[in-house]
Amino acid sequence: MSTELPELLCRVNFPLYQTTMITPRHIMVAGGGGAANTGVFNGIEIFEISHNGEKCVTESVKRFSTREFAVMNCASSSHDSKSQKTIIAVGHNEKTQLYSCQLARELITPQDKESGDHSGKNGVTHRNQTASRQSNGQLESRLTFHIEALNSVQTDFNTPEPYQKVVRISYDSKLLVTGGDDGILRVWTFPDLNAVHEIEAHKKEIDDIEFSPDNTKAVSISKDGRALVWDVKKGKKHAEMGWDPPNKIKYLYKRIRFGRVEGDSRKYKVFTIVNPVGASKPPSYLHRWNSKSYTIEQGVAVIGSLSALAVTDNGNYVATGSMFDGTVEIYTTFNLAKIKRVEKSHGTFITGLEFLPTSLETDPIRGFSDASVVSISVDHQVCIHHIPKISTISFTTASVTIFLFLILVFCLCSYLGL
Repeated sequence: MSTELPELLCRVNFPLYQTTMITPRHIMVAGGGGAANTGVFNGIEIFEISHNGEKCVTESVKRFSTREFAVMNCASSSHDSKSQKTIIAVGHNEKTQLYSCQLARELITPQDKESGDHSGKNGVTHRNQTASRQSNGQLESRLTFHIEALNSVQTDFNTPEPYQKVVRISYDSKLLVTGGDDGILRVWTFPDLNAVHEIEAHKKEIDDIEFSPDNTKAVSISKDGRALVWDVKKGKKHAEMGWDPPNKIKYLYKRIRFGRVEGDSRKYKVFTIVNPVGASKPPSYLHRWNSKSYTIEQGVAVIGSLSALAVTDNGNYVATGSMFDGTVEIYTTFNLAKIKRVEKSHGTFITGLEFLPTSLETDPIRGFSDASVVSISVDHQVCIHHIPKISTISFTTASVTIFLFLILVFCLCSYLGL
């Protein structure tokens, strides 16, 4: 296991609560100061990630205000490479608001150049500085996203103050599921937001939801202490996840995620983080669950409370973020061996983690690392943490090496008369 210093990717000027990839090379961060008239920005900012040969760098390509609504929960659909469009679902208090994010180019006006809002590098909020000269040599353009409001629907009806706490979009971008203070799990068609199921899932507020990679199941966790698995098509409970904590200490689930096995959407595991309840100092736990029996296969104890959880799209790595000291830890999923620890990535608790895609297309963006995870916090910082590729040799090289070794052994045995 390695312990390293955090790598700053960029800074923004507002507290961050959510992050999600919206294209293979664009990451969205979101948050804000809330409805109070504090002057703190509410909304999202989209960055393009690239690698300069030494480290990952970012350029801001879009900043979008959600007015009086701080973005405390959001989700993104699969990116449509043909239309270059991604749809995001953003929580607006008791509602889900959909936005279309269309990748496009816009002209740079003389006013933009004079204002200088398109220049800058890591560490400051800025506009995209990648510009291309058009064929007439007169005008320049820059990459951006056109964001347009789409459907909206109320998703929580708790009294006296309804509030949506989590929203997720299925991997095939056909369904959307929401949960909030009233404990009811609601399934909607996506993106037209027609009601499909309304399930009285929990007795208290829902803290997290996740779709399975094959889109057949959804899991939900709540402050009522339960973790439930749902059959999405039937709208019925499929299983309940349970474990016996050591020494009869009370624990609450904090986050839950699915992880593919060998990149196969039909085979997957479930991962959870749980924190102890009360003033005592027992450890928190990261667990891996069997997705057939929904029983624990393996767990590791973690000192301190946990606040964030993410799994790579190929299912090889899982990352956790701490509640108090901004620490990020990365584990291999098959045996939960800790391979990296980055202390004090942030000045306070980590609010979100997001792995970059692991495809060959995105290898250059990650600097050809095996995986890279982005962490965010209310300290306005966006950091990135890399897992280097394991050095390997080719089959031919290995065969030649073994052949030469055998010849050397044979010659030595002949020399010794053996």
